[in-house]
Amino acid sequence: MISFGGLSQNKNDSNEIKVKKVVTQFFEALNKQDTTLYKNIVLLDGQIWSINNTMKSSNISMRFFRDDILTFNPAEIWEEIPLSFDIKIHNGIAMAWVPYQFRVNGKFTHCGIDIFTLTETKMGWKIINTAYTKYLEGCDQLK
Repeated sequence: MISFGGLSQNKNDSNEIKVKKVVTQFFEALNKQDTTLYKNIVLLDGQIWSINNTMKSSNISMRFFRDDILTFNPAEIWEEIPLSFDIKIHNGIAMAWVPYQFRVNGKFTHCGIDIFTLTETKMGWKIINTAYTKYLEGCDQLK
């Protein structure tokens, strides 16, 4: 009796790679302020929720991806740096939990957690919603 062991890639592993690629492209689009790439990876009617903890009291705000593009500012150099990725996937929906640090013109401005919700479409994985926190302290704990 002969037995051949083969390695096959789990569909979820393949989707995890695809989801991570889209999230990484989000950071790339933001850092380069690339509106074309940004529009290709998000659903423009999706929402962005911000929980700003850099002030005495938390401030929660919401905007749409289509409006976020209007805040791109080529006069500034943005650098959002993902620190790690925790991705969960089930039947065409995914979530990515990504601690990050943010710099403007090389200067640290804040850190926090990005939470991305994605859905699988005919054109691939798309970000449909994101929420993020902003902190000035405790950033080393996010790594």
